[in-house]
Amino acid sequence: MLSKLKSQAGSALVMSMGILAVLTISATTLVAYSTSNARSGAYSKENELSFSLAEAGLNNAMAVLSNPSNDSLQQATLPMTEATASSASYEGGTAKWYGVLDRPNAKWTVTAIGLHSNPTGKGVAQVRRQLTAQVPIQPTYTQPLNNPVWNYLYSGHTGSTCDQSLNNNINGTSRMYVAGNLCLSPNVQLAQSTVIVGGNLDVANNAALGAGTSMSTRVETFVGGNCRYGVGSWDACTGNQDARHIYSKYLESGAYKVGVDHNPVPVEPPTADFPLWYEHAIPGPTQSCTTASGTTPTFDTNSVRDGSVLTVFDLTPSSSYICRVGPGASTTLTSAITAAQTSLTVASPTGFPTSQFKIRIDDEVMTVTGGYGTTSWTVTRGVSGTTAASHASSQTVLREDATPSGELSWNASTKTLTVKGTIYIDGSAKISNSAVNSYNGQATLYLTGTFRATGSVCGSVSGSSCAFSTWNPNTEMLTIVAEGDGGQVNPGNSIQVDNNFSYQGGLFATHAVEFGNNVNVDGPVVGSQIVLSNNLTTNDFPIIETVPVGMPSNDAVYAQPLPPELFAG
Repeated sequence: MLSKLKSQAGSALVMSMGILAVLTISATTLVAYSTSNARSGAYSKENELSFSLAEAGLNNAMAVLSNPSNDSLQQATLPMTEATASSASYEGGTAKWYGVLDRPNAKWTVTAIGLHSNPTGKGVAQVRRQLTAQVPIQPTYTQPLNNPVWNYLYSGHTGSTCDQSLNNNINGTSRMYVAGNLCLSPNVQLAQSTVIVGGNLDVANNAALGAGTSMSTRVETFVGGNCRYGVGSWDACTGNQDARHIYSKYLESGAYKVGVDHNPVPVEPPTADFPLWYEHAIPGPTQSCTTASGTTPTFDTNSVRDGSVLTVFDLTPSSSYICRVGPGASTTLTSAITAAQTSLTVASPTGFPTSQFKIRIDDEVMTVTGGYGTTSWTVTRGVSGTTAASHASSQTVLREDATPSGELSWNASTKTLTVKGTIYIDGSAKISNSAVNSYNGQATLYLTGTFRATGSVCGSVSGSSCAFSTWNPNTEMLTIVAEGDGGQVNPGNSIQVDNNFSYQGGLFATHAVEFGNNVNVDGPVVGSQIVLSNNLTTNDFPIIETVPVGMPSNDAVYAQPLPPELFAG
């Protein structure tokens, strides 16, 4: 019995030891499993936090691109690599962001990285999440006018006895602003709709401002200084000045009265930021054409704004050219169409979509609803608030729903310029085609050199001349901004329009603007002086409220990003 009891005691000990071992292993496994689950849960949480940080980085990148003072079509707006990425610290982690710009296609690929502490142990790399997105860039062609100078013929010189002299008659009814002193030579009859003189008004013998026949023939006149007639005395130019041949009127309580207003409306002298637009113009010195055919402009030769392009670029040569930056497509009509036709034939469908899209011909927008991929299209006429009209054979057909960042193109068959955005040539340009040349679009063309027009330039055409009664500068405006002096133009001039031609658009000259004999002007003109030959006719263009981007004295406005798309990560 004793022997049996001893044997059973030994077996119990072995069993106890086995049970204890099993319990120890189970407990250890349970602890390890619990610890693993805790670490896995913590890692999952940190992973989510890292993703949130990456999202924050993407939002920060979008904020930079959306800042109106940043040019979102410049690679320098965002760092290009992870090594140079911008970053922001948040509680427990870091957000980084950088981007690569595809300027020809106006699109960014933005990468954002979220980094958060790793709970799995010391010395372990941070938890990392990465997001990418594509950000299309929408070009900006126009902006609200913020300087009223662009509603006048503006002469900005001051400090001379005669800051602006008129030696010949000015016919027409546009508004005129002389910052300094205005002198009318003998026999000059000035009859603008409004004349504003910041300084003195000197009227020579047999000259006159307006006519005293009726209130309608009088000129609304503002003179800040004194006035005189002939060799008479100088007096403060206020009240009735008919004795000095200043047949004026002023508005009071909603009605016109005879007399001169002695308080001119102040207009800030405009300034052109040539260095800024040398860097940011598209196309221009930092971005030439991405779609090109024919002889396109040379925008620069040495990466310095110094007039390095010595050959004057002809905007209207005998052969066509296309210079476009960014998305877009163009072709031409193979035959004329009437305002009622709902089908048309084009020279080529290359670059146009294979599903519904919009096109523009002259000022009309159409929707292409059939014939995709072929040269015969079915169209819906006069969409997007435009009016159906007839169009000539060979006229340019532009894709309307894919807007390029900038464009300067010429159709030699129809004598039509297509202009979009702000353009810069580090040299001079000219109009050589003596016919009537039209343009479509809104743009500002900067020239380090000068501009000369030996031909007419029209935003709206009627027959063989500019359509002065129908042109709307708020929807069609080409402004030339020239800094140079002499060369292809007379010394002292930056811009010159030759005899018998018309210019319809905006002109800005650092030096003088000279008009030849029998010239028609429709639109604002700004220069140190306006030099006039015989029989200049100005036209009373509508009040301008919207101007092309790049207009001098308006805030710099750049392309803006659209919402991000094609997320990954």
